Amino acid sequence: MMAHTPQHSDAQLLLAAADWWTRLRDPHAAEASVEQWLDWTAQDERHLAAFETVSAFGERLGTLDAAARRQLLDEFAPPAAPPRRWLPLAAAAAVLALALGTGLLLWGRYAGGAGTPVTYASATGQNRDIVLADGSQVTLGGASRLSVRYGRGERRVVLEAGEAYFQVVHDARRPFEVAAGDVTVRDIGTAFDVRRTGDAVAVAVTRGEVRVAGPGAASAPGRTLDAAAEQRVDWDPAARTLRLGTVTPEQAIGWRSDRLEFVGEPLATVIANVNRYSRRPVRVNGTDLAGLSFTGTVRTDEIDNWLRALPQVFPLQVRMDEHAVTLSAHAANGPAPSRR
Repeated sequence: MMAHTPQHSDAQLLLAAADWWTRLRDPHAAEASVEQWLDWTAQDERHLAAFETVSAFGERLGTLDAAARRQLLDEFAPPAAPPRRWLPLAAAAAVLALALGTGLLLWGRYAGGAGTPVTYASATGQNRDIVLADGSQVTLGGASRLSVRYGRGERRVVLEAGEAYFQVVHDARRPFEVAAGDVTVRDIGTAFDVRRTGDAVAVAVTRGEVRVAGPGAASAPGRTLDAAAEQRVDWDPAARTLRLGTVTPEQAIGWRSDRLEFVGEPLATVIANVNRYSRRPVRVNGTDLAGLSFTGTVRTDEIDNWLRALPQVFPLQVRMDEHAVTLSAHAANGPAPSRR
């Protein structure tokens, strides 16, 4: 990888962006900081581009070990470089290093810019906290993936798989939208959860209000619903309809505390979400179990115990092998015992 020598103005922008990046992540920062940051980004489109560069590389570099960070530093600020040329970049890197507390150093290539997508993902069984470029906070559930793209007139997130909880910094000039399959969720100053299971989508609001739109919402009645706190919108891909219901905050975001909460959901949906936390994949054998629905709690740290108890609730058998778990309907001659 070739080191890139940025212009002096680029380096100054990176330094300013790194300073904002740090200030917005200070839990004791005044609320006015966000408004001031929005004013700063509105002054020049390069400001937002620089800030998103800092955010993207700060997130990426957080996964590097000390040797990789050292190599990165050598590439963007070689020892032989004239001190005056590299001083602003070194200062920007120092701001990031102090903020992250892990010796991170900013790569000096001022690339990407406004509209460049940034992707975030979590491992199976892992919840992950993220702070986006505008200070909005996202918690990713296990085995989840989303991409973020900020432009001058929009903030757009695509939830590609899994679940995410959003606490959005409101900005009327740049709406915040989350796309999940065929559904789009628009924030109206809100905290909300979006779960995508294949093509099925569930949106649960814990604060404020959202507008949920299905495909062709502009021309098809019933394809848009507004939901407020303690309401939930479900998109049924088979019926191609949105359904409004109620939800408690505990049900909406219980997964952040190791509890998956389900109310009258298909067993196949439940298993798909359990699999995002299970150390062994759980498979449903055949279609005989498709009509079953489940209401209850699954603790992500006690999944095996929950699986062993399923035959007490449903007419099925559980087979636990070393690398997988299989659920199947009872054989015609009677139930088979579940195995460890």
